[in-house]
This record gives sequence, structure tokens and C-alpha cells, in this order.
Amino acid sequence: MQLKEIMEKYYNGFSITPDFYHHWNIGIHLELGNDIYQFDDNNRLNMEMFHTVYKQLSAIVPVLFKKTDDVLVVINSYPRGTNKVAYPNFFKRYVKEQKLKYSLHLHEFQWQFDEENLFVQQMTLFCKVLDLKLEHLLKTLIHEDFHPLQPRLRKTHCLYAPDIFLINVNTKCIFHLYDDRGCEIINADKKLHDKLLETFSGWELQEKS
Repeated sequence: MQLKEIMEKYYNGFSITPDFYHHWNIGIHLELGNDIYQFDDNNRLNMEMFHTVYKQLSAIVPVLFKKTDDVLVVINSYPRGTNKVAYPNFFKRYVKEQKLKYSLHLHEFQWQFDEENLFVQQMTLFCKVLDLKLEHLLKTLIHEDFHPLQPRLRKTHCLYAPDIFLINVNTKCIFHLYDDRGCEIINADKKLHDKLLETFSGWELQEKS
């Protein structure tokens, strides 16, 4: 199943962009890190916070994705120019079977961000959850704003680091870990949304329903 087909059938044809959560009416925003600051009293990285986030994500992901589920990985890059494809180092590091990259789809469009139009190169990959080094990928997304931490996604010749979304093709649930502070779970299915609200009832969250 292609991204366009899913978005047209279940999400009113919206594009996958970082502000998608704010445009859709069924979603959960989970806050991560338990209000622990990213730096300690000596202005060094507070690894307690990062380990807390790692642990939280290890609890979230199995709820949203079974290893045998089909998944669409959506990678948005924001190149400085429109004449060259920006290849984040996603496939080499986070996809177990490298031949899957030959099934990659590329879609380019303009995104209205604040008062400017950003050029977006959107790559999508259809695979199984078990085809991904998912734990490694999520750590990378947590590290986005912290240069000493590895691994990190490449953003050479780009305005911003790539955004990555995971769509469970079986449930149509969209997962977006935007950085160390939190993640968004977007649903087309109200019953699944309500079930997830019950599952995460003890977490710091905001809901849209």
C-alpha cells in the first residue's frame, strides 16, 4: 500500500508534515523525560533523562507495532535547493535488508511553514517492522538536538534534520517521535484511539478526540 492511498482513504488526503498532528482531530501527545532537564548542574548532558526516554519508548513501541506488522516509513528532508536529492543516512543504518531501498518512493512538494514555503523531499519505504533497526532509529531521533550523542541523522545541505514518521499499515496509526521531549500518536480509528488512551492513562499526555 502506498502513502498516498492511505492518506486519501483514511486521512482526508492530508500530507505528512511535522504539523500534521495539529490538523487532525484524533491523536495523543505523550510527554517524555518525566520533566528531567537535559543538562545537569554542571551544564553537561544529563544521561538520566535520556535513559528515561529510552525506557519509555521501549514501552510505547510494542503497543503500536508488532514485529510482523507492515509499516510505511516516511522520511521528510528539507534540502536548501530543489535540484538535488538529499539522502539522509537512514537506509544504510536503520534498514536491515539493503535491497529494500530499491523500492523507495520519492515525492516532492512545498510545505507552508510559518511564513515561508519549505521544499520537502519525502521518501517512503514499505517494509515489515522486523526489517528495521527500530530501537537504534528511535535513539537517533532523541539525539537530534544533542551533537555529542550518537547515532544522529545526517542533514548535510539541508535546512533541518529529517523528520521520520512510522505508519502501521495494519492499524493505520501514525507515530511521530519529534525529539527527546515527546511523541505523537495519530489515529483514523476512534476505537483504537480510545484503547491507547486507556493503555497510556498513567502517562503525561494530551488528547484530541
